[in-house]
Amino acid sequence: MYEIYEKILKERGLSSYQVSKATGISQQTLSYWKSGRSIPKTDKLKRIADFLGVSLEYLTTGYDNIEPEYSSLHFRSVEDAVKFILEQPMVAQFGGYDLDKMTDEEIIEFANDVAGMIELLGKKYNK
Repeated sequence: MYEIYEKILKERGLSSYQVSKATGISQQTLSYWKSGRSIPKTDKLKRIADFLGVSLEYLTTGYDNIEPEYSSLHFRSVEDAVKFILEQPMVAQFGGYDLDKMTDEEIIEFANDVAGMIELLGKKYNK
C-alpha cells in the first residue's frame, strides 16, 4: 500500500513532508507506514487520499471503483457490529479501542471500517 502512496507522490512531485503539513498527519506516522511498522488508520488514509486527489480505494489498493461484494459486512446494529469486532482475532490482538467507552455510532463505524479494509485487501490480493 505504501508503494502506491509513493507512486502518487512521485507523479505529483510531492514529498511526505508536504503531505504531513497539509493533512496534519505527523511525519512519524508516515515514517512508520514507510518502514512497515504500522498502517495509518482509515480516517488518516482518507485525509491523505483527499489531499492527493484520489479515492481511498485507489490509495489502498491501486484500483478505483471497487464495488463491495459483501454487503452483509456493513453493519447497522450495534449488536452485529460488536459481534463482528469480537470475532476478528487480528482486531482483538491489536486492540487500541475500548468498546465500553465508544458510542453506538462509533462501534458501528469501527466495524464498518474494519470490514471495509478487509474487503479492499481481499480485492487487492484476489489474483
